[in-house]
Amino acid sequence: MKTRHIAMIGAAAAAALYLCVNFETTEEHYAAKENEKNTVGSVYLSVDCKTFLNTDKAKSYIDKGVIPSDGEIIKKTAYNISEGDSAFTVLKTAVDKNRIIIDYDNVSGKSVYVKGISSVYEYDGGDLSGWMYSVNGEFPTVASSDYYLSDGDVVAWVYSCNLGKDVGDTF
Repeated sequence: MKTRHIAMIGAAAAAALYLCVNFETTEEHYAAKENEKNTVGSVYLSVDCKTFLNTDKAKSYIDKGVIPSDGEIIKKTAYNISEGDSAFTVLKTAVDKNRIIIDYDNVSGKSVYVKGISSVYEYDGGDLSGWMYSVNGEFPTVASSDYYLSDGDVVAWVYSCNLGKDVGDTF
């Protein structure tokens, strides 16, 4: 009898939990998050490590599934932005939505430095390598967390193996 009561209580608790918990897919979760924001426009974002494909390490990264064989980690995709969104916040939204690993440091309490995306890190492609970003074809001279986006901006995160010279930065 005691076992039957425990089973009934357990079943009731499970039913109550099921009714109270919101089960959703990853896509539904991030779509809801975007809808919660006060959208002021949209931007396009892409992430690629095409220059890394020319390094000795590239084949092992591709074989392990760390990067795609074409180097396009995130193809050009539209993302909604809110007031105050930066090149970094949109990158963070994109990698979270696509379940991609990102590693970054907060520098001086506010600015963010991106060390790695999809397990491709600074210096993996040589002493002069790392992640850079451009907005509308220009490479800003401020941290991505300090570059605030506007409606229609096109943000490209690229991996450089030569301080940006191989991806079009002329600093």
